[in-house]
Amino acid sequence: MNMENKKVESVDLVLKSAWLAVSRMYAEQAQMHNSTTVQALTLLKIDPKSGTRSTNLGPKMAIEPTSLTRIIKLLEDNGYIYKEKSSTDRREVIIKLTEKGLSSRNISKEAVESFNKTVLEKVSEEKMEIFKEVMNEIISIANDMNIKNKKNQISL
Repeated sequence: MNMENKKVESVDLVLKSAWLAVSRMYAEQAQMHNSTTVQALTLLKIDPKSGTRSTNLGPKMAIEPTSLTRIIKLLEDNGYIYKEKSSTDRREVIIKLTEKGLSSRNISKEAVESFNKTVLEKVSEEKMEIFKEVMNEIISIANDMNIKNKKNQISL
């Protein structure tokens, strides 16, 4: 195996391991509040004052519409959110938080802020800037390679 392949594997492994650790931490915290990470993320994406259009939630969360529909139904059934027709366009549905939903959203927000604060206390500002630059480069490389792969598939 050449060195290039080893580097790619290492990058994948580090990214996946880091994300799994963060994901597991959030899942455990959500579970302590009888929730899931996806439910908590959904509540965080809903504007606490004016609500959020249902059509805007999917792109904000990068999940499939069918999955989002299930999550919204579950949150509604459990009293975290309610739906309201838009005053400007009756076809548009606004997802709004109930008091229970707002309280749960605040717990989720505190968990995210606490994690970020802890990371920023333990990792220097200089390292964080380098981390962000590297992550943005990795995202760019992955996006470029994804575009190239799509072009190669089309031309076959």
